[in-house]
Amino acid sequence: MLKTSDDQVALREKLFMEYVKRLYPHHEAEELILFPAMIRKKRQEWTDLALELEMEHRAMKMLIKELREMGYGSKVWKYRLAPLLAILRIHWDKEEQFLIPFALEYFSADEWEQLGKEFDAELARQRAKPME
Repeated sequence: MLKTSDDQVALREKLFMEYVKRLYPHHEAEELILFPAMIRKKRQEWTDLALELEMEHRAMKMLIKELREMGYGSKVWKYRLAPLLAILRIHWDKEEQFLIPFALEYFSADEWEQLGKEFDAELARQRAKPME
């Protein structure tokens, strides 16, 4: 998306909507399944991480909304895209560094497996929903 030119409006929109179509269901599943489970553990560092990740989701949703509203042909579109991608990279790094490696310190193997099943089911439900 960052490599598109201002006159590649249709391509930008197509790529962006594919990106959003993949991102939203994943975030919704995390917010409905994973983050509440993390908070239920009543460990401050885990609660803090869940809330921080959720706030990053909210920031990304606001940026996505702005990008869609401004129009894909805008001269500043790809520059407004850069903060969204930066937040996403930070978000992924947190999941890779702090969530995934330490999950079994907070959840039993059975709990983690069950959360995975619930997450996958919710992800499928979210993917089946029409895009707004």
